[in-house]
Amino acid sequence: MIGETIIIDKLKKGQEFNVFDAEKKIFLIFLTDANNQHGDVKIQIQGKNAHVQILGLIIGSGDQQIKLYTFQDHQQKESVSDLFIKSVLFDKSRFHYEGLIKIEKGAQKSNAYQKNQNLIMSPQAWAESKPYLEILANDVRCTHGATIGRLDKEQLYYLETRGLSEKEATTLLVQGFCQDILDRLPDKNIKDKLQEKIEKKVRNLLN
Repeated sequence: MIGETIIIDKLKKGQEFNVFDAEKKIFLIFLTDANNQHGDVKIQIQGKNAHVQILGLIIGSGDQQIKLYTFQDHQQKESVSDLFIKSVLFDKSRFHYEGLIKIEKGAQKSNAYQKNQNLIMSPQAWAESKPYLEILANDVRCTHGATIGRLDKEQLYYLETRGLSEKEATTLLVQGFCQDILDRLPDKNIKDKLQEKIEKKVRNLLN
């Protein structure tokens, strides 16, 4: 799917975006600085046959606190919204995510998805995920899920037996965790720039 890509690199309250008939849009929430972040991203799907992706890559560090609220509001029929947000949390960083999918009464045959995966890199880091559904139509498909976990020690050990240092192996696994999001971006230039930023940020945090 090729469409407009909108990058959100700072959270604030009351961020709203509208999507109209047959539009294809990608919203990428990309947070890698060490500042506290608190805000919401509301996507109002006002048109039919629209296709929306809400993607997120969040790297938390230090004492950073991140609070993100998303709202996928299906107002017309036969549209798709697909949300996939990943966080990687170092040090004492904390990430609270809350997401609502709402299917309005007239939005029959809507498809809406919501997935949040969080990678905890420190015993002091913390994540919480709260997905919600509000469905007022009867002919729809909606799914949501969330995971919170740590690096796979077996994968880490395997890479180390192949000659990588612990830091190199950890960096590689974190990059692999983020790759699912990057692979959904159709613009290679954007993808390459973000990949470089992620690698640089992770290496700095591991040093």
